[in-house]
Amino acid sequence: MVCPGDDFTALRGDRLAQYGLTRCKLHIMRVRPDHLDQRLPAIMSDLGMIRYLGYAELPAAKALQTKLKEEQGAHIEAGVHLIAVRSADDTLVVGDSHHYGATPDPFSPAAVDDLILDEFDHVFAGQRPKIVERWIGTYASAPDRLMLVDRPSDAMRIVLITSGTGASTSFAIAEEVFAELDG
Repeated sequence: MVCPGDDFTALRGDRLAQYGLTRCKLHIMRVRPDHLDQRLPAIMSDLGMIRYLGYAELPAAKALQTKLKEEQGAHIEAGVHLIAVRSADDTLVVGDSHHYGATPDPFSPAAVDDLILDEFDHVFAGQRPKIVERWIGTYASAPDRLMLVDRPSDAMRIVLITSGTGASTSFAIAEEVFAELDG
């Protein structure tokens, strides 16, 4: 099993070229809020409900999408939604945004981070946190699928998660692909 992440050329690029893959760049921050409810392990805002297909395809999501486009068009345009996950040191990893391209630039424009923090303020009732770190990440993206399993031979699989859900889905996908290889 080969999992190349967002490197579509180094290993079997000839096969991966057929899928129309690109990269998605995300802005992510580690923040330290003044007050943190210890019961909070993670939170996702309503912008995520129109971003992730599992939610976005639900009948009620259409009305939410219309409302959010009116109220937060700039956020949606920048691919912003809020996911905040508490770390062991009581900081929060907060993100993110989504920008697509074959070779995303390495910069993290402050305006996009401001949109993420605006959504944080909205969800956490105006509690602007101190930013501890900022970084960008990239992942493989495809316009027509959430994941990709290519089968170059009976004994080999090339696996990419193309939807930004790798942290949530990779172990289950790996289990399925190994089961298929084992016959």
